[in-house]
Amino acid sequence: MMSFNLRYAAANDPYPWETRREIVQEIIQEQQPDVIGTQEGLHRQIADLDEALPEYEWIGVGREGGQLGEYMAVFYNPQRLKPLEHSHFWLSDTPEIISSTTWGNRIPRMVTWVRFQDLQTNKTFYFLNTHLDHQSEISRQASAELILQRLSSFDPDIPVVITGDFNASPSSLTYSIFGEGGLQDGMLSAKKTVNAELRTYHNYGDPTGGGANRRIDWILHSDQVNVLHAEIITYNRDGQYPSDHFPVMIEAILKKSSKTAENTVEKPPIRTALHITEVVPNSHERGNYNYVELYNPGSEPIDLEGYQIYYYYDPQLPFDKSKSNRWTITKDSYSTNTVIGPQETKVIWIKKQPCCYELGMEQFLANYSITADELGPDQLLAVFTPGDNQGLNGTSTTGRSLGLVSPDGAHLVGVQYNDGSLDVHTNQAITYTEPEALSSIMQKSGSHQQPSPGTP
Repeated sequence: MMSFNLRYAAANDPYPWETRREIVQEIIQEQQPDVIGTQEGLHRQIADLDEALPEYEWIGVGREGGQLGEYMAVFYNPQRLKPLEHSHFWLSDTPEIISSTTWGNRIPRMVTWVRFQDLQTNKTFYFLNTHLDHQSEISRQASAELILQRLSSFDPDIPVVITGDFNASPSSLTYSIFGEGGLQDGMLSAKKTVNAELRTYHNYGDPTGGGANRRIDWILHSDQVNVLHAEIITYNRDGQYPSDHFPVMIEAILKKSSKTAENTVEKPPIRTALHITEVVPNSHERGNYNYVELYNPGSEPIDLEGYQIYYYYDPQLPFDKSKSNRWTITKDSYSTNTVIGPQETKVIWIKKQPCCYELGMEQFLANYSITADELGPDQLLAVFTPGDNQGLNGTSTTGRSLGLVSPDGAHLVGVQYNDGSLDVHTNQAITYTEPEALSSIMQKSGSHQQPSPGTP
């Protein structure tokens, strides 16, 4: 079993993924682990490994839903292991909400887990893979507690292994929380170790990583796992390392374990925090009344102040944040509040300059031939786009994307339109329904629709 932080491909350093991926492949093919928990891999890295390692299959999802954001992907050898059940949860107070963050971490953190059956013995085990926050110790501690809470609902007769970049040392409180929860560190429980004196994060520099007291990549396990060998792998090619982390690997024997092929864990549905339900990208007066409609499918209110609408303008790179205009949601002069309650709808008016800043609610209502009873001041918010006439392009067929992004920059939900053909003519709407499972991209349900701002 291996834990491997791949170092994400978009990193701003002199060691691009293109120069490292073959070395990653070499390590895996040399060590031949039966299962690998990877961290930080973006979708194109996971796709590259999928192509380079045909002897492996994988399970995972981007932490911002679907293919977006870093993966906690689990690669496994299907000749040895059979996945029986799997799921994902986010490290927050709302674990089933994609991209959710509540403990001070600005970046979404998550767990991907799989229950495998060993095809040689028919014994089964749970394999969890995670990456805890790099800044907030409070978040790391709360994450450890949540993972232990989730494990308490798993079958106690089935062994557990957890791989991950924990961003914490063996002397940390985070580490002790896992220990108090009954998990052991494979590097300490192993009968034989190699390179146990090394730190796992070396940052392409110090090959010792700074010493064992700064080891942040661990493989934890329950007492039903007997670890024979543990190693920090220092493989490199002429000084070029595959990542800024050393991979960690254990060889272990599963003790007595349940062999059931039935599901053992309840898997709550996973969803986005908010929906984008309707978009008008080409209203009358050259787009002066364009809007994005949001809906809250959950049970808790959400304050939209500071959330942003991202307009992605490169059709070849949909949802690439570096190719976007970003507009902050706020109250307009007529707005009464920014809180979207459960099962409520808000309309975000995309107000361009210099034409639209001074337009009022009366003009918006008149454009759509609706009354204040149908759309009140508590439902209409705005973004004020900074560039001259910067707004939604509703007349190009090359494809555009929109996303709702948290104040910390996490993608929450998105839509696409006009990809290959026009979805709207002037003053028409595109409507959307909820995303497919594990995705954060809404599904298009209708084009050339009569706009109905504020109506769910």
